[in-house]
Parts: sequence; C-alpha cells; structure tokens
Amino acid sequence: MADVTMLNALTRLITRMILSLPDSWLIKMSGRPQMTASGGRVFDPAGQFVAVTAIKQGIFALDDTKTIPELREIWRKQMKPFEKPALRGVSRQDRTVEVDGGSITVAEFTHKDFQPGGPAVVFLHGGGYSALGIWACRNLCEYFARELNAKVYAVGYRLAPEHPYPTQINDADAALEWVRANATEFEIDPERISVVGDSAGGNLTAVLCLKRRDDEKWLPKAQMLVYPIIDYTLSHPSIEELGQGHILTTTQLEWLRSNYLQGRPLEKDPYVTPLFASDLSGLPPAVVITAGFDLLRDEGKAYADKLSGSGVEMHYKEFMTEGHGFMYADTTKSIKAANAEISAMFKQLI
Repeated sequence: MADVTMLNALTRLITRMILSLPDSWLIKMSGRPQMTASGGRVFDPAGQFVAVTAIKQGIFALDDTKTIPELREIWRKQMKPFEKPALRGVSRQDRTVEVDGGSITVAEFTHKDFQPGGPAVVFLHGGGYSALGIWACRNLCEYFARELNAKVYAVGYRLAPEHPYPTQINDADAALEWVRANATEFEIDPERISVVGDSAGGNLTAVLCLKRRDDEKWLPKAQMLVYPIIDYTLSHPSIEELGQGHILTTTQLEWLRSNYLQGRPLEKDPYVTPLFASDLSGLPPAVVITAGFDLLRDEGKAYADKLSGSGVEMHYKEFMTEGHGFMYADTTKSIKAANAEISAMFKQLI
C-alpha cells in the first residue's frame, strides 16, 4: 500500500512538472496540432495534453469483451493515480440512506470552518449513470465544501444497467428529502439546500428540479448544471463537431444512453431530456456551465437560454478553452481559475 501511495504521489508530481512546460511543448507532446473548434475556440494546451494522453491510455474506453462491473473496476484503477490526497481541513462521514428497493451511501463533506445553520449542497456525480461513483467526485466535493462554506452531500445513487431509469432520479430525490429531514442533526439550514450535478449528474439535477416542481414539492434553493446531458436525441451541432477524438464521444454517449434507457423510446420525455419540457417557469435559480470542447456544449447553452426565457434567474458561462469533465482535472492553471469562478458564481445563489 505504501508503494502504491508513493507511486501515485510521484505521478502527480511528474504531471505538475509536465504541465508547467511552455504551451508549444505541450502541444507538440500531445502529438496533435493545436486543437480548435467553431467560433474561434482554441483548446488550452495543457488541457489538450491531458485529454489526448487520457485517450491514448484508453481511459474510459469501451470494451465489448468486459462486463460493466469489470469496466468500472478498470476505469477506477486508471483514475487512481490522478486522485489527490484528502483536502486538508475537510472531514468525511459516510451515511446509509434507505431508498425504495434498497439503500445507498451518501457521503457528507464538512470543512472545519463550516458554521452551524449554514447551507448544504447535494452533489450528483457524472459517469453516464453507469460508470462512476462517489470515489470519482471526492476531490471536487471537498473543494466545494471549502469554497462554498457549505456541507456537501455526495449521493451514491444506484447505477445502470443493473438499475435503469428512473432509479437514479428516485435515489436523488430520496437523498434530497433525507438531507432536509435531518437538517437539525446536520446543523444546516433546511431552506438553503441546493443541488449540483455534472454531466449525467447535471441531467439528474435538472430533472430533479423539474419533477419536484411538477409534483408540487419543496424546491432546492438553487441548482447548478455543469456540462450537463440535456438532450438525448443527440441532435445539436456540437455533437457532430466534437463527437470523436475527445474525452466523451458520441459512441460512449450512445452506450451510456442504452444502459440507462434500455431500449425504451424516452428520448423526448422531459424527465429524460429536460429540453423538451414545455414550461420551465418556477424552477430554482440556476448556474449552467459548458465547455467549448465538449460535445454537450450546445445543448447546455440551449437549456440555459430556455431557462432564462422562462423567467428563471440564470447565470451561464462557457469555458471556451476546456473539455468535458474539466472540473475534475484541476491540474492546469486555467482549470483552477475556472473552478474558482464557478464556485463564486454558485456561492452567490446558495
């Protein structure tokens, strides 16, 4: 175990050293020309190096000879060297939450400076409902606990295909209710519970708020959707433009959609594709984040525009030089700056 820890630390050190090299070196080392996209977008050289290296190493590559549990284990091992040590000053407590048909784990992250009666954030991780878990979002949840000065509750919702749609939405809803029901014990303000999700978790965040509004339940104080999956018809221009050669591809997205929906023609159901909701009025204030080199870019912007057009308080930002999943890879200067800006945007709402 000590040898593995030392190897991971050495990997992080080498990564930091490489990413400090001049931009021209990083582009050359990536083995590809400077990557560009429509609208004059230019990929951050450090981000390009990280993305291309990850693709070459087969991180999150599909393999038809492996079962999905086997793929999950492979992907977790691939990501292990890039996990950072626990953030100093942030504690974690895992709790079990009973849900319909079983139980899930919810991890509570608390910074030492958290004040009783402060806000809470329910975090819904990405991974296409199939691939990842709390382990993948730990660093980001620790970061949010510190930067937002809020307790963060990461939801280990059950994964597809073992648990298809709508299990993930139901688990997220149960976790949200559980956090509020225990607000006194957790020393949080029950009126200041917000929801954040990235990628598939961004979809769950949007759907959770939409469905709770339709069911006339209490609503989160705010919502933040980070490079969210918003339209499963896969019909926006960025899908075609950026569908191959990046961290998330059209092939992977179709595979994840298949695991989640399992052949049911639900792509235009608003609880699958929130963009098809006829009315978005009355939803919580929102932050929507997209990335310039992400195939989900255009649908995220379309949803932000629709929220704003429906009278919802909206704060939108595209990070033009970044790719899908960038918040997890805070090893570059531009991503560190982006994460700080995103946290500041959301902190104003919670």
